[in-house]
Amino acid sequence: MYYDAGPTDKEPIQGRSASERGKRVLFFFCFLIITTQYLFFTMPLAFLVNELLEVWNHSKVTTGSVMGAFSFSLATAALMSNKFTKLLQPRQTLLLTVVVLTLSSPILFIKFGRIAFVIVLFATRISQGFVIGLCEPQLMSIMTSMYPERLGFVTGSFELAASISSTVGPLLGGFAYQNHGFAVASIIPCVFNLLASTGGLIFMSPENMGDRPDSDSDDSSTPKNDQARTTIKSLFILPVVLLGMFSETLVSMIVNTIESFYPNFYKVDFLKQEGYVGAVLAIAGLMYCIATMTAGFLMDRDVPRKTIIFSGMSMMIGGCLAINPRIFKSSAVWAAIMLSIIDFGSGLTQISILPCLIVQYQYRTHVSIETSSCQMSGLYRAAYFTGAFFGPVIGGSLLENLDYNTAYFVLACFLAGTLTILYLTELVFPHTIEIPLDRQVSYENLDSVNLDR
Repeated sequence: MYYDAGPTDKEPIQGRSASERGKRVLFFFCFLIITTQYLFFTMPLAFLVNELLEVWNHSKVTTGSVMGAFSFSLATAALMSNKFTKLLQPRQTLLLTVVVLTLSSPILFIKFGRIAFVIVLFATRISQGFVIGLCEPQLMSIMTSMYPERLGFVTGSFELAASISSTVGPLLGGFAYQNHGFAVASIIPCVFNLLASTGGLIFMSPENMGDRPDSDSDDSSTPKNDQARTTIKSLFILPVVLLGMFSETLVSMIVNTIESFYPNFYKVDFLKQEGYVGAVLAIAGLMYCIATMTAGFLMDRDVPRKTIIFSGMSMMIGGCLAINPRIFKSSAVWAAIMLSIIDFGSGLTQISILPCLIVQYQYRTHVSIETSSCQMSGLYRAAYFTGAFFGPVIGGSLLENLDYNTAYFVLACFLAGTLTILYLTELVFPHTIEIPLDRQVSYENLDSVNLDR
């Protein structure tokens, strides 16, 4: 697969003098940093809900709000990341992120009262999500600029980092919580991130990164800020972008609703402890890893993006329905298999969205590939974590009034309705503008290129 939207005025970040070895090492550390940053999101999935519900006796609404605080903060920061890149260089942003993550985690070792604990935990999750939301798009920009001709490889690596964290995080979190308690389980991501970020700061040198211009050059007489607002607005009216962002937010909302309350679901319905649930979530994360590679393979074989999305959402609907014992006889093993199917379906749905957004934005604005990657990865993560915020909050309210099996049936119906809307939208817009990802596009012949797929 080849991605190229034509020549740009901006040199790649690593510069012509950067060694191939230094570039690979920096890419590897960027990958590790993203993986360890995601541990702050995935590890608490195995224990935070039970800590708030069982130990502190808080309501599901309060629990869902705490779970969603991290996601809301990250989504907000991801949307603002483009403005922060003009103020902070990647090395400065990474250093700020390390400081905040390192200082926020040990606070949880302090003994607090019931209400104070929730307030401190809420503030901690917000601060952690915000700095990670600022840092991730810049890391994605660095990775993209190193291999601008291999966008599929870069976006695949970006998603693989999150997938590995989704696999390892709940397993490690469940084990640490069950054997050492909440505070120890909460500080483990901080240790891993500090090690990975230290290596990234060492290799994030001028020799490996090269000079970073302040902005893309442009021949237009329109002021840069005005032009940026115009191009972003024009991007959002594209049906393919709206469908992509809508699908990403929805899938994230459903998956995070299910996974946030899965530990309590297992404890209530099957009497299983956090270690068992961590293993179940780890297997589901592994299925997500496999799904990302499968989706990349299908895209390389020119399978239409909407086919991959519809297939993934159909698997999610089937998994949500099959958890309900009123339809199938449920068990702990059966529920684990269904969660793996749901995660596999979400992986198929999500992995096909980001490359399309990056190419669309570069085609529309003529910015460099790393600028497009930074802005669209921020938009993509904002969509994902917007869903991750609303999922636990709405799910907590839903579970206050319904049992788990009925709630999963409602989620399945909601997915089915959304899938129907997406299908009808494709019929209304049968020629949605979408750049084929396996074609080379240059600015000189854009008018002659047939972009309908």
